[in-house]
Order: sequence, then C-alpha cells, then structure tokens
Amino acid sequence: MSRLRRALVTALVVSCSAPGSAAAFYGNGASIVSADFGRLEQGDDTSVFAAVSGDGRHVAFQTRARNFFADDDPDPPGRFRAGGIFRADLQTRALSLVADGDLRDEGDSSLLVRGAQNPSISADGRYVAFSTGQQLVPADVNPNVDVYVRDMTVPARSPGAYELVSARSGGAQPASYAPRVPSAPGLDPGAEVTRGAAISTDGQRVAFRVTEPASDLPDRPSADTPPNQVFVRDRSTATTTLVTRAMVGGAPAGGAIGPAGISGDGTTVVWTGAEGPAQTRLVGGENPDPGLFYYLWRRAADGPSAPTRRITGLADPDDPGCSPDAQVSFDQGASGPCFGPLTEQEANRANIGAQLPALSADGRRVAFLTGAGPRPNSTTAPGLDLFVTDMSPGLSRKASTTELTREGTVGDAATGAPIESLAMSSDGRRLALTSTRTSFALPALRTIGTGRTAPGPRELYVVDLPARTIERATRGYGGDDIDADVANGVTLSSDGSRVAFTSLAGNLFFGDGNQRADAFVATRQAEPAEAGGGPALAAPPDTVLVDSDDAPPSLPVRARTRRDGSVELMVRVPAAGGLRATARARVGRPRRSRALATVGGRARMGGRVRLLLRPVRRYRPELNRRRRLVARASVSFVAARGARRITGSARVTFRRKPSPARRRR
Repeated sequence: MSRLRRALVTALVVSCSAPGSAAAFYGNGASIVSADFGRLEQGDDTSVFAAVSGDGRHVAFQTRARNFFADDDPDPPGRFRAGGIFRADLQTRALSLVADGDLRDEGDSSLLVRGAQNPSISADGRYVAFSTGQQLVPADVNPNVDVYVRDMTVPARSPGAYELVSARSGGAQPASYAPRVPSAPGLDPGAEVTRGAAISTDGQRVAFRVTEPASDLPDRPSADTPPNQVFVRDRSTATTTLVTRAMVGGAPAGGAIGPAGISGDGTTVVWTGAEGPAQTRLVGGENPDPGLFYYLWRRAADGPSAPTRRITGLADPDDPGCSPDAQVSFDQGASGPCFGPLTEQEANRANIGAQLPALSADGRRVAFLTGAGPRPNSTTAPGLDLFVTDMSPGLSRKASTTELTREGTVGDAATGAPIESLAMSSDGRRLALTSTRTSFALPALRTIGTGRTAPGPRELYVVDLPARTIERATRGYGGDDIDADVANGVTLSSDGSRVAFTSLAGNLFFGDGNQRADAFVATRQAEPAEAGGGPALAAPPDTVLVDSDDAPPSLPVRARTRRDGSVELMVRVPAAGGLRATARARVGRPRRSRALATVGGRARMGGRVRLLLRPVRRYRPELNRRRRLVARASVSFVAARGARRITGSARVTFRRKPSPARRRR
C-alpha cells in the first residue's frame, strides 16, 4: 500500500492548436487562484466565484475555505468563519483577506451572521465591493445585510478599511429598513450587490439593489421606499441616487427582481426587472402587465430626466418612425417601424430572472441572453441564446441588434443546450460565456481551436466580436477535456486577456488534489500582429502543495519531539536556499486538517538545517486538552540559484508543555 506523500508540482500553462484548425489563443490548463502560495496550500473547501480586475493583475474570489486566514488572525470565541472573500495578486502571489465569510457556531455549525458575498473589483484591484450582514463600521447599527467597499491599501480590521455604501444620500448615515418580525440580526435582508458587475473601474461608483424590506433610501424621512429598487452610490460625493424611477414624477418604481450592474465609467446601469410600464415607453398594443420581465438600461449619470430604455423586445420605441400614439397588433410575422428585433418579449420561452446583460465600459455596447427568436423567426428552441446591441443615440433596436447564436434541435445536447451565463470585457471586444453546447449553429461566429468531441461538463467559451470567432477556453493541462463543470458567473479583464472562473474540474493543472471547486484564470496567449489587440498577459506559473503517490520525497526530513512539547525538524538540503515547514493536523471545530505550526528558515550552504515548530496560539488550548497532537510536517526548499524546488515530509507529534512541577520531578 502506497503511503500518502506531499509533492510540489508546477502547472505549465501552454498554448496549442489542433492540426488543421484556425489559430487558437487559449492553451491547455489554467492558473489556480484560490491557493496560498506562502503555505503552498490549495483551499480546503469550495470557492464559488472569482472577479478579475481590469488590469488582469488581481482576482477577488469568494470561498468557503478556512485555511487562508493568517495564523495570528483567530476565529471569534465560540464561532468559526466559513471562508470569506480574498484577493490574490497574480504578480506577487500574495493572498489578502478582503472580508470574513459566514460566522457559524462552533457547537452545531448553525449560521449566526451572514458573511461577505458577491465580490466586484475595481480596475486596479484596490477596491472590492461586496455585501455582508456583519457590521464593519461603527455607524452600521441596523440588523440587515448591507453593501461595503474595502480599500485594500488599508489593513483589514483597521479604521478606514471599509466604507458603507448602502447609506443615505449626502453623508455616511446607514440605510434604515422596515422592521422584520421576528428579526434575526446579521441575517435580515437589506442591500445586495451583483457579483462581478457592481463597481466602476475607478472604484468610485457602486450599483446595488435593496431586496427587502422597505428602506429610507435615498433620503426619505422614514423607511417607506418600497423594496426591489436599484441605487447608485457615488463614493466621491457621498450621494445615493435612485435608478428605478417612474417616468412621471420620479417616484420609486421598483420591480428589480434580478441582478443589477454598472458600466466601467459609472454612467450606465442595467438590470432585470418588472414594472416596465411605469419606467419606460410601451408601444400601443403591447401587453401592459407590470409583472412582465424586461432588460432595462439607464444612463443614471445624465440625471433624473434620463429615460429608462429597453435593451430589446418585440417593440421598438427607439425607431423614429414609430409614432408615440401608434397602435400595433404584435403578431410574429409582421414588420414595420414599431416592431422590435424579437418575435416575443425577451422573457418568453426562457427565464431571464437570474440573467444580467453585459456592458462595455461606456455602457453603449450590450450583450444579452434570451430565448425569444429574431423577428420573424418563431421556431427557436426554448433555451437562452446570445445577442449584442448598441444603445448609442439615434439607433433603433432593430438596426443595432445582432443575433450571434441560435439553439439547434431540442434534446440535442451538442446544439440545443442553452447558454447559461455571460460577461463582457470593458473594451467591448470580447465576451465570455458558459454552456454545455459544443456546436454553435449560426455562421455568425466562426469556431476556432479544438472543440469538445462530445457534450459533457459546462465549458467556458470566449467570443472575439471584431473577428467573429468563438473558442473553447478550458482544456485539461494535457489537452484533454475538462472533467467537471465551469460554474456560472465568469469575469474578464478590460481587454479580455484574462478570464476568471471557478470549476470543480480536477485536471486544469497537474496535481489538483483538494477535490473542491477552485478559482482559476485562463490567460490569452500572444496572437499574430495582424490580428490586432494589445499585448497579452503572461500566464502566471502555478505552484501548489498537493497529495501525490508518485516518486518518494527528495528532501530528507527527520523529526523529534522536544521535552517542551515542540517539534524539531532536521532537514538535509542540497545547496543554499530557503525553507518553509508547515505541520497540519485535524484540529478546530469542526475538526479538520489545519495549519498547526509554520516556520521558515534559510540555508547558507548544503547540509543539515534545524527548524523548530511550535503550535500557533489559537490551537494551544486544544493541545493542552488533548495532551498530544499528531501532524504531518511538510517541508519545501527553494534553491537560491536556479530556483529549483523540492519537498519532503515527516510524521510529527506535539505534546502538551509539562507543568513546572512535573519538570522538577
């Protein structure tokens, strides 16, 4: 029986293209983000979302992993943190805490306070927006979930690290919400942000939605603003603006039932919602039901008089030939100035409640998903397909809308599977989408690179709009198909050179050993000069500590327990270089494998090096109770010249420190 060992492995992200295929720009594998490269550890639990900064350097990711917290950052007494939001620097490999995740009871793991969720990150990675039930500034005294922005230049838990965003216009006073009966402080709903789409590129404007209950936003004397409203907070002026406004009188119209996003320049907001007749012009003959869902768009920066417009639909009030008093019978085969680009309302045939149109930086170019077909096509399958449009002034919905994909035969997984999520790069050039579809029926997009031979897990695809190409961006490190889904919810850097995503796939890099969903980035490789575009980002090298049953360790390690209960490691190194040792044991509540002790060292030359491991403070009471803790100490060595990296490990035992009386005997 082979024994479990630790091996240090490097995932090489390389590009390749199938013989005879068009040029491909995404190579095999991907770079892991949800890993602590200081400790050489992957996350010990699932990562659920990743947002890449516009410059492609930073990734904010939400995770349930508990092994990314610093050793000197203990859990609150009687509670434990179920992960949180962290920011990874892809250049330095530094991992920083943004905000704590859910707080749970140590005894029964029940949820006590909802933690940070749905990160969005500014272009330079400095600011991260999120929502949480934790009260991160003294002024936040309501029991509800609120929206915050973290300034990563200020240490966590220091004054100025967090700014409350769901605040009343004109100052920093937090929103007040109508009371809930019974109230559950830290769990009551309030304000939420949409992951990956809520913050402007400069970090100064944040779009958020009040779900329930009623609030006093933006500046009401009491909490009588109905729920399901979208607001924009301008941090530079401390103003909060209502976006979901009625056309007449500007009263809160509400109806925002899904996510809301903001353009990179902070001028434009898009959301999915009802109450369309109150907010935007309908053409005579349309169904006036206020419960119908629409994709809605508004340049909030243009002030209270800025109109709310529909992105698509079966009517086209943007067409100058459509008279304001026109009365139309909207049958699917008819045409004329008042008829829109679709044969049906965009929410027909497929649910768009969880979908959000994707915006370019100026808010003008928009991509969206709908199950309705382009007029006069009424035979499309019921799943979601991809369209793009231009919201610039003077353009009708028909003239500016392009259908890019169309579902094939219902029940045919290769051509009939829906597209499930969507994102756009700020420059408006590239789209990222997820689908189990392997064949795209329309000739609007040319497939490049290697496709999946048979439908299987959900894949990540990237569309280049000027080139009209679509490429699968996820393959195993050896070129094979990925073995698990890419999760819905992907993000792109400003030029689309990097795509951030999460996936349970275990073959995106060699040595993935945690059997949990991880956060990754796929990096676009260099392309020929004639193809255009700026320089591609270099793929970061991946180095993580994983379980392996391959060759035996090449770094000899011996261990002994000292009389004071600590552990001494004797490591034989081949040359000068740096060392790091981490001892992991099943500790804490719930009892899991955690870093019990960590120490670094340096060798001036080849030979034996002594390292001393002592348990970190948070686990010393547990060691005293249990009297001894058995752990596995993993040691990594990086040579000073050549940066060669090797590892070794040993079984170690920490013992309770003897009392003075026992030592005298």
